[in-house]
Amino acid sequence: MTAFNLQMRQYGLPLKDVIENLEVHLSGSDHFRFMWFPYTDNVIVSHATRTELQAAKETWLTKIWKIFWNYGVGYHALEFCYYVSTFVPHWVPHINKLFYYLSFSTSSSKIDRSYKIFNFECLFKQYVNEWAIPIEKTGVVLWQLREWIESTPDVYVHFPIEVRFTKADNILISPAFGRDTCYINIIMYRPYGKEVPYKRYWEAYEHLMMEAGGRPHWAKAHSVTAQTFRHMYPFFGKWCSIRQRLDPINMFMNSYMNRILS
Repeated sequence: MTAFNLQMRQYGLPLKDVIENLEVHLSGSDHFRFMWFPYTDNVIVSHATRTELQAAKETWLTKIWKIFWNYGVGYHALEFCYYVSTFVPHWVPHINKLFYYLSFSTSSSKIDRSYKIFNFECLFKQYVNEWAIPIEKTGVVLWQLREWIESTPDVYVHFPIEVRFTKADNILISPAFGRDTCYINIIMYRPYGKEVPYKRYWEAYEHLMMEAGGRPHWAKAHSVTAQTFRHMYPFFGKWCSIRQRLDPINMFMNSYMNRILS
């Protein structure tokens, strides 16, 4: 694929507005996603469109400021705050709100090469879980997830909940096989490598995804086994037969692969 430039616009909106106008957003740019901050109504919307315009050159002062803000505040200060919250869990909602206003409450726009726009800073160690659901279920699932978070006061969840979209494809075990798709990614950080409770959040999330006809991201942790995958993918058996034919001695199998494919 030929390299290209993207112009990305980011701005805040209420979650309700984004869900109610989802079709407008999906048709409003080449690449659309948003990030929701739990315990708030705040969403950061990102629209990226291909452009022939060139990126503006940054001054060295601008570069230094970005490094300080993105890594001093957006990385190290956040990691420290989430570390403190492992001792005082009820601080998590306040941390989520604070970092929204510190880092994302103002609109921004930039032009750069596509690989730089698409590249995403994953910050420090974390647990993640991501499933793909039919695009028409996006609003229902997000409202259900929000309701569960707000009605479970002894479970505290980190930001962001990232929501992105893809068109249907014909790849046999692609999460987007046969349907336009919404991916919803949840996260729990491990500040300074410290373990954090996440299993109840994961179980509730996976239950909602399963009820919505979801399929887990192949590269992220999930609890699904081969028996369930056979119901998720109409050609799962065919794909497994192809895999077996190409790897007759199971050279590329391990305990995880056995769980999801056997």
